[in-house]
Amino acid sequence: MTLSGFLQRLLFVNQFSINEGKVEILGTNYILLDASYILALQDIDKTKMYQTAKYASIENVKNLVEHAEVYKNIKDQSLKNIAELSRKIGKTDEGTIKTLQMIFDIYGLGKMQILDLNNDKKTAIVQIQNSSIAIEQYKKGRTTIPKCTLTAGMLAGLFSFIFGKDVNCNENKCFAKGDEACFFNIA
Repeated sequence: MTLSGFLQRLLFVNQFSINEGKVEILGTNYILLDASYILALQDIDKTKMYQTAKYASIENVKNLVEHAEVYKNIKDQSLKNIAELSRKIGKTDEGTIKTLQMIFDIYGLGKMQILDLNNDKKTAIVQIQNSSIAIEQYKKGRTTIPKCTLTAGMLAGLFSFIFGKDVNCNENKCFAKGDEACFFNIA
């Protein structure tokens, strides 16, 4: 595999790095995603979301509908992707989890740490440090609601595969809200 000339130059002058869950190019944070995730986001029918929000005339309903659509599409796509990935890398839960942690780091989604994993109850608590999504929101201004919908959807799909059961993921703390990191409950 050869690197593009541009990437080689960036590496040479220390303007490209992947470290601690952050991908930085020319001083800007990036998220590298599988094209299928972008396609899943693109397939969301915005007209239905905005119609619901328009007739409800409540800003919180708009946020809830947008979150639900993004979350569901990303969760479904994540479940498909992890199933394919597991066929390539092996099927042990431990190997899959270690690979997922490395993928989060390489994609620039943040540094994933599993704080609690209970295979019997099919639950987990995950911490993401350096969430690029939360950091960008924090730069724009603190928010009152968690902002890592894409990450929550990915985690829900990944852990649904690992647990062999449909689970959901809820972000209960977010760096964008001023918390020390992003924390997700999976059940």
